[in-house]
Amino acid sequence: MRNLNLEKIYVDKKNVVTAHRGFSGRFPENTLMAFREAVNIGADIIEFDIRGTKDIVPVVLHDPTLDRTSDAEGPVGDYTLKELKAFNFSFWSGSHNVGEKLSAAAFENIKIPAFEEVLEAFSDKICMNIQLYDTSGPLLSQICALYKEYDLYQTGYLTVGTYPEAEKILYIDRNIPLCVLDHQGNMTPETLRELKSFGCKYIQPFRNDVNEEFCKRVKELSLSANMFFSDTEEDNSKFIAIGIQGILTNFPDILLTQIGQIYA
Repeated sequence: MRNLNLEKIYVDKKNVVTAHRGFSGRFPENTLMAFREAVNIGADIIEFDIRGTKDIVPVVLHDPTLDRTSDAEGPVGDYTLKELKAFNFSFWSGSHNVGEKLSAAAFENIKIPAFEEVLEAFSDKICMNIQLYDTSGPLLSQICALYKEYDLYQTGYLTVGTYPEAEKILYIDRNIPLCVLDHQGNMTPETLRELKSFGCKYIQPFRNDVNEEFCKRVKELSLSANMFFSDTEEDNSKFIAIGIQGILTNFPDILLTQIGQIYA
């Protein structure tokens, strides 16, 4: 049975697999399809991104515009949810960094999901790393209310870029666990202590942050580190050997297979 307690996952498992934007290396990123496939292959966590629509509905989209992943153009905030639902969001093939824009949709009827749709479908099936790109007041209130309604306190955390954004969340609900990306890419021992002191349990270092000393300090501070990112067998092996516990990946199938082989 799948473990839906984040803290217990990091106690029980030597390696924790986060499907970046869902199973995005092989399915349209940040869609219900990508999340479903990540659940099906046994990923521990799905990571996805939240932005706001014109009518202030939280939806799942990484980019500030629709241009890359859909057959529409312009900022997501220029459209209502109903208008967004008219577009197809399967126009990007491959991982976020080396994929390509397609000339035609890869799948039929791939819609942008509202945040609540994701929670309805998967909140009882997999843990969640929810990254917020829009923390404006009315939208943030909705996000926090949905977080509470679906009781994600043990199964999901919110990721934001700065401490001021994190403070806005804590003002609404001090019980929501947070990941703050401050100094991502330059996570010094002082940075780790600051994150710990602020109350962060989860951190998301870049690849260049991670070495054996970093992993040692993370363990000493009882932090749960999820590195962004690793997609190949070679890199997976390298970072597992270094000692990083959590890895975000566009290809969770590759990482899960390797972990199974290592600990067989």
